Amino acid sequence: MSTANGIPSWITAELFAKILPNIVKDFAKISNFKVCQALAPGENYATVMLKVHIDCLLATGRTEQFTLMLKVPHNNDLYRNEMIKFHMFATEAGMYRQIVPEFEKLYRSKGLEISFGAKSYQLPAVKEEYILLEDLTRRGFRNVKRQNCLDMEHCRGVLKKLAQFHAASAVWVEKNGSFPDLYSRGIVREEGKGLLGSMFNSGLQHLLKTTEGMKSCERYYPEFKRYADKFMDEIFHQTARDDKAFNVLNHGDCWSNNIMFQYGAQGELKETYFVDLQLPCFGTPAQDLLYFILSSAQLDLKIKHFDEMIHYYHENLIEHLKLLGYSKPLPFLRDIHQMILKGSIWAMITVLITMAAVLCDTSDSATVDNFVSDSEDSQHFKELLFSNERFKSHWEVVLPWLYQRGALEV
Repeated sequence: MSTANGIPSWITAELFAKILPNIVKDFAKISNFKVCQALAPGENYATVMLKVHIDCLLATGRTEQFTLMLKVPHNNDLYRNEMIKFHMFATEAGMYRQIVPEFEKLYRSKGLEISFGAKSYQLPAVKEEYILLEDLTRRGFRNVKRQNCLDMEHCRGVLKKLAQFHAASAVWVEKNGSFPDLYSRGIVREEGKGLLGSMFNSGLQHLLKTTEGMKSCERYYPEFKRYADKFMDEIFHQTARDDKAFNVLNHGDCWSNNIMFQYGAQGELKETYFVDLQLPCFGTPAQDLLYFILSSAQLDLKIKHFDEMIHYYHENLIEHLKLLGYSKPLPFLRDIHQMILKGSIWAMITVLITMAAVLCDTSDSATVDNFVSDSEDSQHFKELLFSNERFKSHWEVVLPWLYQRGALEV
């Protein structure tokens, strides 16, 4: 049930008052409570992000303003019929409450303090799906404007944190065995095939139309067309995990809006945190690497400096695997490159969903429904995604790169 302004009615001051004594020092009672939408359309798709504003009256008589971030599901048929199959809330809750703290504990046991994201909190006796997190902006964290993409300093910050995350996951498996299915399956799964098919097939048709009209891409269009016709046949085969290879727990949705940065006094990058841990996937690190670099690195970096970024990731991966005492053979740099070639379908998945969303202008049409449906609004939105000049400037660099690497061969 929701109130008139779209905020679920179960979100009340009385409920939050039960947990605030454990979060806010000297908390006495709530003097004001307000919940609002945290993000504009196009900044978050899979879930609804709310910001909880609380004025806390303290035992000292002072009032302290406090904020929390609350993630809830969409109240629509798409979520109830399709998106619920991905178990995103149960997955993310377990990631924040169990898996990520265990990764951090691995580093702490070796004398290195590493944090991967926000603190999470639990509300008492709530049956609804939710994720409650600290508001990282209170510590100075912020996103980079997605359309601007990330410069090399920010890319290196993300790649180092990914390497640390991946290394911890590989050591976790050595110590504990396989991750439970809840944390290992990611977005490509049989029960989600209908939703993925709707999203990818429609996107491919719009991308083909855009590509056909780009003179700079005419050389690559015939092979891209053949690839597009086979894409859905290939996606499950090419994303299958190779259990004999080096595998990691991928973040699974590592793009610029799911990364927050903290800066020092001189504006230098100080810390990098991940958010949105709802689609982890145990498999090739090529997934996170292709997804992040192609979706979020600046235009002059994502292809021209791709190998440099992979080298930097690999250096950090090996450093942290050694630190944590990984006992199996360490992956060579060439192994990572071979994984990227073998897992190249993640590049097209990224282009079709995330690169397009990152580069799109802000629009009220930017909703998850419009990503997957065939309505008139949906068609208009996909025109915005794939025909805008910002997207085309990136695509005309990425497409030749994919072609020359053999990524379009089927």
